[in-house]
Amino acid sequence: MTANPLGRVNVATPGTLVQLSSNTSLRASKIFFQVIPGLTGKGYVGKSGMVRATLANVIRVLWPNSAGGISDSFYLESQDDADVLNLSEYYIDMDVAGEGLLVTYWTE
Repeated sequence: MTANPLGRVNVATPGTLVQLSSNTSLRASKIFFQVIPGLTGKGYVGKSGMVRATLANVIRVLWPNSAGGISDSFYLESQDDADVLNLSEYYIDMDVAGEGLLVTYWTE
């Protein structure tokens, strides 16, 4: 299994979803999302059409860690342990402009 770190994926304007990849053939067996210590706004992981205000299409809300302690994180994982998660189907959003999440995906 190969780890493919995307690094910090930022949201320039809250409410404007950031797609993990525009490549519709990029698939993974796992996708990991983590709050970056010291940031202040909540992060949202979801699908197309995600709306922070109503939580429509939100998969997970990640809470900020402004004090720099343990960071909230979330894994999406294929039940088959195969590369079936299409990165282009997943988006992030943030409450604070310019903040983001640490994102890594794994391929077989």
